[in-house]
Parts: sequence; C-alpha cells; structure tokens
Amino acid sequence: MKTQENRFIVADSGWAESIPEWLLDEIRAERMINGLCEVIKKGSEKVGDAEMVAYLFTASMRGPLNSEDQKIYLKLSGDLMKKRNIEVPDFMNIGDLSEWENRCLEDLRYKIQKARGKVNHPIFDILRELKGGKNAKIH
Repeated sequence: MKTQENRFIVADSGWAESIPEWLLDEIRAERMINGLCEVIKKGSEKVGDAEMVAYLFTASMRGPLNSEDQKIYLKLSGDLMKKRNIEVPDFMNIGDLSEWENRCLEDLRYKIQKARGKVNHPIFDILRELKGGKNAKIH
C-alpha cells in the first residue's frame, strides 16, 4: 500500500475553503523550504507555522479552542502576519509562549505531520539522488 503524500490536514474540512489565499501561499512556501532542509539535513519534515495556523483556523471555526490552542493560534498568526507585512491587531501581540504551550505546539505539530505524511516534490527527488550520488552526473 502506497503511503499518503502531500496531504493538507485541517481540523474541519467544511471550513477549508475559507482559509485565506495568503495563508495557502505561505504553506506552499514553507513546504518547499522545509522539504529542501530535509533533503540537506536528512531529518524529519517539519510542519510549518502556516500549516499550524490553517489547522487551528478551521478548528476555531468548528468551536472554541482551549486556552493553550488559543494562545498558540494568536502567536503563530501574529508572527505570520508580521512576516507578510500585514498589520497585526494589538490583541495578537501576546509575547512568548510558555514552556507548556510550546510543548502543546510541538505535540500538535507532530500529530499533523504524522497525519499529513511526507511532502514530496520532483525537485526533492532529484536533489536526494544528487546528494546520494546514485548515477548522478553533472556536466
């Protein structure tokens, strides 16, 4: 059985079409960057902050988030908005996450990564082949 690849995981698929286009663009960019890092470092593929925000966005539309997820959602959303030069409302400037909130974030990141499967792209395959030296010839 072939493993699933390139899946997009959301908490509630009924709200997936409501995800803003700028966030989907950021997810695509993060997947490319994280995929390239995985090829270079031979580590596990990380779920990016944009993918986390999309998941929490759809979860928040389904129902209220618990306090940890609320803070994680505000923190990551605010950071992404700043990165994209989008004005961040004051209520989203919450400072750093606590140690517990960071642990909750990493647990959720792991669960999403496990459900999502591997992110693959033909460029990653070529780079892996070149890095591994399997029949690779560069002229």
